[in-house]
Amino acid sequence: MRRLLLLFLMPALVGCSMRIANNGSTDGPAVSNPARLVQVDSLGWIGPDTTYANNRTPDFSVGTSEPIRLNFFGWSADDDYRFHLQFPEDNHLFGLAQLSYTMCAWGDGPADWDMTTLIMVHNKQTDEWQEISRCITPYGGYFDSQWSRTYYINVTEFLPILTGDTEFRIFYCGWDATDKKAHAVSLRFDFYQQVNPYGTPAWQAKIYDSTIDGGNTGYRSWAYGVQPDSLGTNHSIETDERLGMRTLQIPAGTKKVLFRVCFTGHGQDALTGAKGTFPGRTGYRANNPAEFDENFYTIRLNGEPLAQRGHVWEINKNNYKQAGTYKYNRCGWGPGKPCNVQHWLLTQIPPEGETITLDFDLDEYISKNTSPRAESVAQFYVEVDAFGYR
Repeated sequence: MRRLLLLFLMPALVGCSMRIANNGSTDGPAVSNPARLVQVDSLGWIGPDTTYANNRTPDFSVGTSEPIRLNFFGWSADDDYRFHLQFPEDNHLFGLAQLSYTMCAWGDGPADWDMTTLIMVHNKQTDEWQEISRCITPYGGYFDSQWSRTYYINVTEFLPILTGDTEFRIFYCGWDATDKKAHAVSLRFDFYQQVNPYGTPAWQAKIYDSTIDGGNTGYRSWAYGVQPDSLGTNHSIETDERLGMRTLQIPAGTKKVLFRVCFTGHGQDALTGAKGTFPGRTGYRANNPAEFDENFYTIRLNGEPLAQRGHVWEINKNNYKQAGTYKYNRCGWGPGKPCNVQHWLLTQIPPEGETITLDFDLDEYISKNTSPRAESVAQFYVEVDAFGYR
């Protein structure tokens, strides 16, 4: 499989620059070393009754002045809703950043459907957009104009990005807003002075991002299980340009690398009339991939699969009463909640740095579809980012 190189040009700086070479070459084979990659978090959010700061008073706060009405802004990234927030110029004293994400109503009440909401932050050092939260709106028919619900998302790894004047974008995947009611969101960032548990932030790197160029479904996501079309075009989520192998050169002096991973499955491929199959699941009958079928991802570190797999599933114990099918388990998310974020920690890195390869593989699925934009096509929103610490 072709490798894509993420090469750090300024390893001593926060948010160092990089270039990505899509030419099938690397600087050499991955180093054989004792690096360890373990999962340290499987949810990434809490609430509504508890916070990451245990209800302490924050040392710095900033947020939107009023709730933002969510409606279909458009397909292109240029159409996204944009806003700015002003953060401290120097964040080195803060070791915890918490995003309070309040889902609420606009007008007579929230809109009716469970829609994907992506909030992205502009990384001024790399000039990239990184997803800072992914949440799903509730089935709003059960609620009135006074309804709201707040969740807390740990965004500490983004502290080096949240400095000075910072721009944000919102993509809302839905047409359910009306002149009388709509979903809305209110955001507040709280910073706390404490020791960062992972060390001193040193750099960031994007590993996978399905939103670039609109994915291949048009919904900022990658189609799942779609077979080559009549021209032989491969739309698989596992192609090199999607979930292919990545080569990461870790700057010297890095002690830990935290990977922020968010996979969520959407669409109900079976609605197209013919169910696909999971060839690796003996005796298993596909339900409705990707939304209602439990899934896993395997991480290959330097070519070797980790024994622990990532679990892409959200059980209904965290759900709350609303309209619609809120009681069902889903693939990495639930209506009216943040999507699950999993953190993996890479340690035992040699002081001189090293080169590693990463390859994320979902459970194989074979759809009857040959178009990534087929009606109700199975799809995954994917974002994986790396954050290095000294």
